[in-house]
Amino acid sequence: MSQLKAQLNPHFLFNNLNVLDQLIYEDKERASEFLNEFADIYRYVLQADNLKLVPVTEELRFAEQYYNLIEHKYGKSYQLKIDRRDREGYIIPLTLQLLIENAVKHNLGTSADPVRINISIGEDIIVSNNRKPKRIENSISGKALNNLKEQYQLLTKQVVEIEETELVFLVRVPKIHNAQ
Repeated sequence: MSQLKAQLNPHFLFNNLNVLDQLIYEDKERASEFLNEFADIYRYVLQADNLKLVPVTEELRFAEQYYNLIEHKYGKSYQLKIDRRDREGYIIPLTLQLLIENAVKHNLGTSADPVRINISIGEDIIVSNNRKPKRIENSISGKALNNLKEQYQLLTKQVVEIEETELVFLVRVPKIHNAQ
């Protein structure tokens, strides 16, 4: 489990340092705001590293903060909508961040034609996005999604389901009802 989490944290740090580097070049004031938000987010990442599960409400707050970082870089090219019907339960830390990041990594949104990321909290947690595949993809490894699936399998014996059509990419994550 620790090895799987360790693979996520450097990836998260590296991507956001690249965003900060770009913002420093473009707009120092926005870079400062981004750095402050990033510090809060990375604090959560470090705290979550020692936890097997976190409350869904905490992970949702984190997802919104993470999305703010995305917005700093891309404006309204990626949009996030969260349906909070049933916020009870637990989730493996950084799950929502990974799924938001996956939508951004594999899709090209624009202000005129954004990628819409939806998080729906019900019996399960469903994260979906409309597909707008990038024309030139770096090798699609699926490593992050496979790590997520393995974490759930190791910890809960529950399955993370992935559905992909020409128009939609959807991940169904089981909500955990009793923190172990």
